[in-house]
Amino acid sequence: CFCFSVLCFLVCCFLLTGRILRTIKRRARDNQLQKNKQLLLKLTVSLHQPLHQVKEGWIVQPLDHFNQQNSNTFPQRFFVNEAYWQHHDGPVFLYIGGEGPLVEYDVLTGHHSDMAEEHGALLLALEHRFYGDSINPDGLKTENLGQVQCESSFFWRTVDRQ
Repeated sequence: CFCFSVLCFLVCCFLLTGRILRTIKRRARDNQLQKNKQLLLKLTVSLHQPLHQVKEGWIVQPLDHFNQQNSNTFPQRFFVNEAYWQHHDGPVFLYIGGEGPLVEYDVLTGHHSDMAEEHGALLLALEHRFYGDSINPDGLKTENLGQVQCESSFFWRTVDRQ
C-alpha cells in the first residue's frame, strides 16, 4: 500500500512537472513570437517613416495619485513622435497603452498616427503602469496588487481632459 502511494505520488509529480514545462515552453514561444512580430513591424514601419523621429522618455509618477501620504513612485515609459507637429501650440494626441508593452511603432502606425498627421499634432504614447518596462518594482507581489486600480489609469484621462 505504501509503495502504491509513493508510485501515485511520483506519477502525479511527473504529470504536474510535464504540465508546468509545457506551460513554460508555450510562454517562451509566445514571447519569442511577439518579439519577432515587433521586429517585423519595426522594419516595415521604418521603410515608410524613419525610427529616428521617435523619442523614448521616462517620467517619475506617484504610485498612488489619490493618497498623498504614499510617497512611493515608479518610472513610466513614454514615446513621442514630433514628425507631424506643425505648431508648438498645436494639438497633442495621447495614446494610452493597453495590456502590453509599448514599442516605437506605437507612435508611427495606426489610426491615432494617421489623425496626428492629418491635424499636425504631437503624438505621445504612454505605457500602462503594470506592463512593459513601466512595471513598478515589486508591483505584482500580492500585497501590492491594491495599486492595480482602474482609477489610477483613469487619472491620466482626467488630466488629459483638463
